[in-house]
Amino acid sequence: MNAADRWDSLIQYWTEKVWPGTDWRLIKCQIGRESAFDPKAVSSCGAVGLMQIMPATGQYLGVSREKLFDPESNLKTGIAYLKQQYERFPEIPDPRERLQFALASYNGGRGYINRAIALARKEDASWQTWEGVKRHLESDDCAVGGKHPDHRQIIAYVDGIWNDYARLSVPLRERVRAAEQDGVNGP
Repeated sequence: MNAADRWDSLIQYWTEKVWPGTDWRLIKCQIGRESAFDPKAVSSCGAVGLMQIMPATGQYLGVSREKLFDPESNLKTGIAYLKQQYERFPEIPDPRERLQFALASYNGGRGYINRAIALARKEDASWQTWEGVKRHLESDDCAVGGKHPDHRQIIAYVDGIWNDYARLSVPLRERVRAAEQDGVNGP
């Protein structure tokens, strides 16, 4: 079993428990981008575990830094935090778009995403879609407390997860057909 598949049953369990109805494969794609499925991962900014949760975020959600290294605690906390971000975007009616905004907030912080939405609205752009808002992250006016977001990183994060998820979401029959058309023997 490869590292990516090792956590499937735990991801499925905690996704259903914390956020029923959410496709666990989205969380799996997020974990792939966050930690490459390494429960002991620690980022250069101090985020830890499978879902790379910042200790301050864990503490805010009632989970100590040490507990964040426990895969179950990390998954439960990370999924709860992503769900919280999702629920804080009621102005984005499309659930798929809303998930992209939630992922962007999970990664870069809600303040920057709010600012980018405000800039898109001011410009009368498509402010309820990720495509319409993400370019505003690189604007000089997209700042919170005098700081600018790492717009390239946030955009690559969301788009990377979304592309990975799209590939996983394609039914096996379609992947086999596409592979056969490309002259490949498997999905």
